[in-house]
Amino acid sequence: MADSVVSLPFVNVLTPTVSAGETVPVALIHGWASGSVYWEPLAKKLLEAGRTVWIFDLPGYHPGEEVPPDFPWTLDSVAGSVAAAIEARSSGPVHLVGHSMGGSVSLTLAAARPELVATITLVGMAPVPQNQGFKKLLSSQLDQGFFDPETVAKLMNAWYGELSAADMARLSTGFDAPFPILSASAVAAMTGVEPSVPGRVHAPLLVIAGTDDRVRPMEQMRAFVAESQQRQLRAIPGAGHNVHWEQPEKCAAALTGFWETSWPSPA
Repeated sequence: MADSVVSLPFVNVLTPTVSAGETVPVALIHGWASGSVYWEPLAKKLLEAGRTVWIFDLPGYHPGEEVPPDFPWTLDSVAGSVAAAIEARSSGPVHLVGHSMGGSVSLTLAAARPELVATITLVGMAPVPQNQGFKKLLSSQLDQGFFDPETVAKLMNAWYGELSAADMARLSTGFDAPFPILSASAVAAMTGVEPSVPGRVHAPLLVIAGTDDRVRPMEQMRAFVAESQQRQLRAIPGAGHNVHWEQPEKCAAALTGFWETSWPSPA
């Protein structure tokens, strides 16, 4: 990974009232134009299951955070920053859970620093070519230098479906990040991981996908999982791109079942 890293001071560490006896923390990595708020329903279910949860804000996404102007916002540098934050908080590996672009960050980290990763879960994501309509829409906004309200609403609808006004206000705060952060992370999201990265990830890997995801079709998820016996797929009926927000109970059940059977790795 890149030598350029920044401190990630805004990590929400959540400890369960009653522990499940599992010492491996769960690290949740958000996607593009998103933030920690959309992890809250899943985090609640994981806490109820006795799991310690860390929710990361990626560089520049925490309100009021200032990122050094010379920091290159790439999957490589962000994965390095997350790795440094994990090392500062844990003496062992973590269960990485990355949504959408956060899955690309997680894959990059797992390929470069395998000792930090017990398992990896990709939510609403597989490292395959991006939807061309999505790329075209983002590119038009990058060219004009800002994200207009109509485009934000269109993207939010594709990601979440119908939302109440209150939820729309809460969940769209990722678009409040400074434009240089939004634009650089959009490029990272559109570019995706280097082709060699998935093959260099040897940790047990789970893909959780909503069957109604309008961003990542199930066919892409199945094809990626079929490439390795180390990969599993859990399809959540009726859920869309943000399956962890829409179906947190089923998502938590899929995660805990995966961890219980995959870590420590079967002899």
